[in-house]
Amino acid sequence: MSLCTSIDTLAMAFLDDELAGEERRELELHIHDCAACRKHVETEREELGLLRGKLAAPPAPDLLRARIARSLDAEDVVATRDQRRRWSQWVLPGSAILAAAAALLVFVAGKPPGPAGVGAVAQEGMRQHERSMPLEVQGASTGPWLHEHFTPSVEPPTFTAPGIRLVGARLTAVNGHDGALLAYDVRLADARIGLTALVIRDVRPEELDGGQEIQVGNRVLHVMESGGKTAVTFIDSDRMGYAFMSDRLSPDELVRLVVSTDLIGRVQQGR
Repeated sequence: MSLCTSIDTLAMAFLDDELAGEERRELELHIHDCAACRKHVETEREELGLLRGKLAAPPAPDLLRARIARSLDAEDVVATRDQRRRWSQWVLPGSAILAAAAALLVFVAGKPPGPAGVGAVAQEGMRQHERSMPLEVQGASTGPWLHEHFTPSVEPPTFTAPGIRLVGARLTAVNGHDGALLAYDVRLADARIGLTALVIRDVRPEELDGGQEIQVGNRVLHVMESGGKTAVTFIDSDRMGYAFMSDRLSPDELVRLVVSTDLIGRVQQGR
């Protein structure tokens, strides 16, 4: 059978890219030499283009696209608000932490926020938070690595709130104190938020104070804002200082997360 007698079938298969490689090359050579078949293929191509154009959905009007964009933005806002509400339900479990929640309602010994009211170690911690520094350890090895290289008594703070993962850590120095910087990844709806925890050895209370004070059990948390960053600090009974920092969480959200850690749980139990 010659190619000319089967050009109807071959043209459709050719235009739909359904021919095998050898068949396609043979037809291309044929229509190069055969004017009748070449015209037939071109006619089929034009008709196919017209058909596809008629089947294509018309573009959405600008007003409709704007309405859809606003609706999607509104859904994102609702999803983020719902996620934050779920946080508030998760981050204060148990009777000990509920007692801390009651304490959070009272701010005592308020100091004006800002750099002038922030201790030297807290200020340096906030500066380190905004710098991008490589981690020396990542994942599940972080705890054992801190025991070996920082101090055997420290454990990475853990959170009861969902969606918070310890990424890793690095050693650092904070105003002459040995420290460890811990990086956390916080999932909030579709957003990812960076959270930093600095653990600092042999720190004095005045070096981590500033902002507003919150009494939690027999410990005082300091909540401060500086340069668009929020920090919550406290010192345990072994003079180990902790500074939690984020530039995308509000002071209230960060306080709730810190209160949900096992560190505050131990404070509430007098340990």
